[in-house]
Amino acid sequence: MDQEHRMLDARILQGQGYTQAQIAEMLHVTDRTVRNYLKGMPRQRKRPVRGSKVDPYKPLIDEVLEKNPFYNSEVLYERLVRRGFTGKKSILKDYVASVRRKLLNQAVMRFETEPGLQAQVDWKEFGRQIVDGRETKLYAFVMVLGYSRKAFVYFTTSMETAVLLDCHLMAFQYFGGVPSEILYDNMKTAFYCDAEGTWRPAKRLSVVAAHYGFTPRRCQVRRPETKGKVERAIGYLDNNFWPRLEGQSLSLAELNSRVREWLSNIDGKPLAEFNESRQQRFLREQPALKALSVVPCDVREEIPVAVNRESMIRYQTNSYTVPPEHIGELLTLKVSPLAGEAEIFGRQGSIRSFALCPAGAKQHVVFAEDREAMRLRWEKDRRSTARRRTPAKRRERPAVEVQVRSPSEYESFVESLRAEVCA
Repeated sequence: MDQEHRMLDARILQGQGYTQAQIAEMLHVTDRTVRNYLKGMPRQRKRPVRGSKVDPYKPLIDEVLEKNPFYNSEVLYERLVRRGFTGKKSILKDYVASVRRKLLNQAVMRFETEPGLQAQVDWKEFGRQIVDGRETKLYAFVMVLGYSRKAFVYFTTSMETAVLLDCHLMAFQYFGGVPSEILYDNMKTAFYCDAEGTWRPAKRLSVVAAHYGFTPRRCQVRRPETKGKVERAIGYLDNNFWPRLEGQSLSLAELNSRVREWLSNIDGKPLAEFNESRQQRFLREQPALKALSVVPCDVREEIPVAVNRESMIRYQTNSYTVPPEHIGELLTLKVSPLAGEAEIFGRQGSIRSFALCPAGAKQHVVFAEDREAMRLRWEKDRRSTARRRTPAKRRERPAVEVQVRSPSEYESFVESLRAEVCA
């Protein structure tokens, strides 16, 4: 485990109430190292990557073993050889043993979870739909609390990392707290596979987890029992809520308002397996959730933008003015995609916050506070350009007297020169 992930894991464990000594024992490091982890900011530490002949085939091996952990290694070796594997059996068997051990030791979480212990997250894709008058891909972010089955749903037109994390913050506000751990499906924005074949939480997700004190976990691929609660919620959303919108053209805001009403309605209906409603069970679960952080985590997407000669930056085909003293500089644009807002930062900090125009609108937004400053800058540049283009006055040269002589004088001069040469 690299230093950056150890630091984030240490912060998560600290948020869960573990002492420094307990954290040191769990991470297999010294107490002093844990203190340094908790004091310092995560820093990326480069480490050499040692390749192996089995590396290109790890995804296939993982897929086979996840379906059947006891798949015969000899048969698997023959399959890989036919695909071009040139390594020895021992390398393959060592890797198979490590994966098999991990799968067998990784207990499937029991069907019922304690209040406040776990939430499950997944996306539901609705394909291309007409939203806000234009055709776009539509998705629904779904988070379900494991004990009460209370769900949070938010429709978006993107599944990018900033949207995923922003949906987390809205879900925490909706529930009024944070579960101890969150279980994720096989989504690339949440987990990645490192060079050693180990799945780790994405850095930005780890930062959010450390800030709010939850542990991100990845469910086993093709093991539906590990994420059944969120899958059932998604199925209910697809079969009960979505058909009610058939033939309607809604805005994204209307869509999220309607789904919020639908969630409120189903929360009062009894669950067949418990003879209790989600709301009744949530009343017992809500006090077990972790308290929300007073200071929200900044999950906005950071985008470098250059200021052109017209004192404007460009984002998603739209242009926005900035104070002209920043012409030629590289600034940072922090975007909240769900709120449709952005904030521009320079060397001295925040310059301004503003609402974003729709993507692809090709709008030019000139802020009133920039208009006069841009006019003064334009006049100054025009005067400077005019001075450079005006030629300096030519100096008066003294008059030169020119004597005009007859051609015969030149002929006599040439004859005299010839006579001297012959002499």
